[in-house]
Amino acid sequence: MKYMALIGGILGLLVSLVAQLFAVIDDSYTFGNIGFLGMLSGIIAVISSFFVTKKPIMSGWLLILTSITGVYALSFLYLIPSTMTLLAGVYTLGRKNQNS
Repeated sequence: MKYMALIGGILGLLVSLVAQLFAVIDDSYTFGNIGFLGMLSGIIAVISSFFVTKKPIMSGWLLILTSITGVYALSFLYLIPSTMTLLAGVYTLGRKNQNS
């Protein structure tokens, strides 16, 4: 699940960056103004993917939070990265609760 969270975070960062660039080119700042929140979500997802094995509870909750904020920021554009990070976060929390 570490790699799924990492790929989801990188993909979310790239999708947010592309949405930001198209908003500047198109002069439509609907996605551009809040696109930075999507980029922040992608960065936090990448960082939390490195802590999946060390701190699984914190990492799981951060992955779930980043998927929610990414969908809030970019709506349908962030669905694939959000699904990947949400599945990784739920699996990480579920795996930790089974081992306890």
